Amino acid sequence: MNHPPLVTIITVVRNDAASLLRTIQSIVPFKNSRFEYVVVDGASTDETLQVAESHRDLIDILVSEPDKGIYDAMNKGIKLAHGTYLLFLNAGDELLVSPDNIVAAAPEKSVIVYAKAKMFNPDGSFDYIKGKRLKNIRRFLQGMPLCHQAIFYRRELIGEYDLGFKVISDRVLTYNLLRTYGRRRAFFVDSVMVNYYQDGFSCNGVSDAFLAEEDARFYRSVGKAYYIKIKIINYHFKHKIKRPFLRLFGRKF
Repeated sequence: MNHPPLVTIITVVRNDAASLLRTIQSIVPFKNSRFEYVVVDGASTDETLQVAESHRDLIDILVSEPDKGIYDAMNKGIKLAHGTYLLFLNAGDELLVSPDNIVAAAPEKSVIVYAKAKMFNPDGSFDYIKGKRLKNIRRFLQGMPLCHQAIFYRRELIGEYDLGFKVISDRVLTYNLLRTYGRRRAFFVDSVMVNYYQDGFSCNGVSDAFLAEEDARFYRSVGKAYYIKIKIINYHFKHKIKRPFLRLFGRKF
C-alpha cells in the first residue's frame, strides 16, 4: 500500500475453516485500498489455513503460529496493523457495510468509533440489535454495552489487551480508553455494521463463577471494588426474586 490505510480489519481464528470463509466472503464486497485485512491464525490443524491461503488476494497480512489465546492473537494483530483504526472481526462474524465509510463519518481525533450489531443465537436465529449512544461509561461496570465487533479503535492509542483477563479483556480495554480520553472522544454511528453470532469462546464453557471472578478483578483494577457487592445483590435479586416471580405468572425472562 502506497498510503497508510484508514482501517485495518483483524480476524483471529483457530481450527474454524467454515467460519473464516463466512467472514472472508462478507468482506469481499467492501475491500478497497483504504483498508487492509490481517488474519492471525493460531496454528490451525484443520483446513483453516488453506482457506486463508486461497484468499491471499484479499488478505494483506497472514500469520499462522501458536498463541496464548484469543486476546494474545488480537495483540499480534495490533502489532501487524498499519491502519489508523482497527476493527476486530473474528471468524464467523460478517461485515455489512463499508468500514472506511463508517470511520470517515467520525471526527478526526476520535479514540473509538462505534456502531450497531445484529446479534444472532447459536442456531442462527436473530436475537436483537446491540449498540446505542453511550450516555455514561459507568455502563461498562454492569457489562459490555457495545458489541466488540462493531467498535473501531484508534491504533496509536489502543495499547493492548490484558492477557490476565480471559473473557472480558475487550470490555476492560474499552472502558479504560474511555476513562482516559473521555466519552466525548467516542463517536457513535447509527448504523448496523456487522452480524455477530453468539457462539464464540465467551459464550461457551464459561462458568458464572469464572465470570464473577473476572468482574471482581476488573472492579479492583479500576478502583471500583464496591461494585462486587452490587453485582452479588443484583444476581440474587434476578435469580431468587425476579425469575421465580415471572415464572409464577408464566412469563419468559
